[in-house]
Formats: sequence, structure tokens, C-alpha cells
Amino acid sequence: MSRLRAYGPFGLLLVVLVLVAFPFYWMVLTSFTPREALFRPPYRFVRLDLSLGNYRELLFATEFVRYFANSLIAAVGAIVLNVVAATLAGYGLTRFAFPGKKTFAFGTLFSYMFPPMLMAIPLYILFSALQMRNTYTGLILAHMAISLPLNIWLMWQYFQIVPLSLEEAAWTSGASRLAALRQVCLPSARPGILSVGIFSFALSWNDFTFAFLLQTDRKMFTLPVGLASFVEQTGVHWGMVMAAAVLVSVPTFLLVFFLQRYLLSGLRTAGEGRARWPSRSGWRACRSASGAARARCRRCATSRSRSASASSSPSSAPPAAARRPL
Repeated sequence: MSRLRAYGPFGLLLVVLVLVAFPFYWMVLTSFTPREALFRPPYRFVRLDLSLGNYRELLFATEFVRYFANSLIAAVGAIVLNVVAATLAGYGLTRFAFPGKKTFAFGTLFSYMFPPMLMAIPLYILFSALQMRNTYTGLILAHMAISLPLNIWLMWQYFQIVPLSLEEAAWTSGASRLAALRQVCLPSARPGILSVGIFSFALSWNDFTFAFLLQTDRKMFTLPVGLASFVEQTGVHWGMVMAAAVLVSVPTFLLVFFLQRYLLSGLRTAGEGRARWPSRSGWRACRSASGAARARCRRCATSRSRSASASSSPSSAPPAAARRPL
């Protein structure tokens, strides 16, 4: 009974892991399975007759490379615009007081509750009038419109945990507001910026609705729209579809894999509800500031309290007899 309690959670975790990982394993296995052997019994979970024929056909017999480039351009453009706009908007909501600030902040989050499909027809009419259909600009702006409200809310929450005293210390040392934002606030809000970038990338990379409505030229198709064209009336080439699915999943997997450390630290910081220690540049600005600005800095106050407690401790100072020279 004791062994069951000890190893039971691990066994349950292993079962869940197999159920979650098996579709990805089957996708990769199908992508390397030759077309003539794909539906030929017996159906094996482990194969040795693997082939790159599906990938060769996908890359050289279709327009997959063009679709990949279109999706990459749209995703990078959406990331840049969302990061810049959400960072400036979140900073302004945190540091400036103006009438209706909270109403605007909650309104941005409330607007994200509506499905993006409600904006599909208005954006289609607007971009048709502006002749922005079948362009990268129109698609990037459409992706920005559906992801910016939540990004503004995220950056607003992250800038609230950055102490204002750090900026005041930088201002005292002669830095402008933009310099203080770049040297003090942005390093502290780096996990939020990365979260905004990953969210913008995932939404733009996986979007089908707006790309299908706005990009009617086949040369402007993105990956979701292009992959849908692989489904023909006479049948589906499952080997090529699975090969395309593997290649589409690789950028998202790599992005999350290499940035997971920053994402976890950002979620941990937001969950604790406290600010991170300032960056090296912010610490230098605080050290060079005046005494009034440093008095409001949390790290300086903590350092002073530690120094005071260490100096007042009886064990920290040697006895008078030990200090006398022999």
C-alpha cells in the first residue's frame, strides 16, 4: 500500500504524458512514412522503412516555402507593433494620471471578450476601401487589432510592479523619461514584453479567419490557409499534411523552449505581487542619485537596514580587549 501511494502519482503522470505525447509522435511518424505504405496493413507504431519523400514533395512540389515566408513576415510585424504599442500604452496607464484611465484599461480587456469574428466583416470592408487587401500591412494590422487589448492589459500589470523610485533615481541623475524607461523599466518588465511577443506570435502564426478573408491571392496565403488547400476533392495526402504540420510546429516549439525561463520568472513575479530587484543599469542610477531619491528606493532601504542591523549586533563588533594592540 505504501508503494502504491509513493509510485501512484508517477504512474498517473506517465499515463497522462503518453496520452498527450502520442498524437505528436504519430504525426512525426506519419510524416516519415512512405505514401504507398501509409494505409497498408499492418499498421505499426514503430517503423523502420522511413523516408523523406513527403518532405521533398512538400518543399519542392508545392508553395509551402512561400506560405511559410508570408506567415513569418506577418508574425514578425505583429510582434513588433504589439510590443511597441502595448509597452507604451501600459507605461502610460501606469505612470500618468488622466480622466477615465481605469475605464480605458478595463475597456481594453472587456473588448477582448468579444470573438474576433465580429471584426472580420468591418475590417474586410475597411481594408477593401483602403486597398489594403492582399498586402502584408493589412494582415499585420488585423492581427494587431485582435491581440493588442490583452497585450495592453498585460503590460499595464507588469509596469505596476516596477517601483517608481527607480525612475525617480534615474531622473535625479539626469536621465530623461525615455532614457529611464529604456534603462530602468524595460529590463524589469522584460518577462512581460516576452509574454506579449509570444502571445502575438502564436495568434498571428495560427490565424486562419483574417488571412482567409483578406488574402485572396494565392501568393499571399499564410500557412493555415495554404495547408487547407492540400485537402483536395479527390482525397487527402496525409503524409504531406503531417510533414507540413511538423514544420509548422517547429518555430512555436523553439520559441517557447528557449524563452520559458523568462516566462516562468515573469509569471512568478506577477503572482507574488512584488517588484523585481532593479537591473544593473537601474542600480547604478540609484547609487548615483541624491539622498532623497535613494531614501525612497526599496533596495537601498533594505541595504541600509541590513547594514544597521549588522553594525548594531553585539557579535559583529569584537570586544575592546581584542582590539587593543599587544
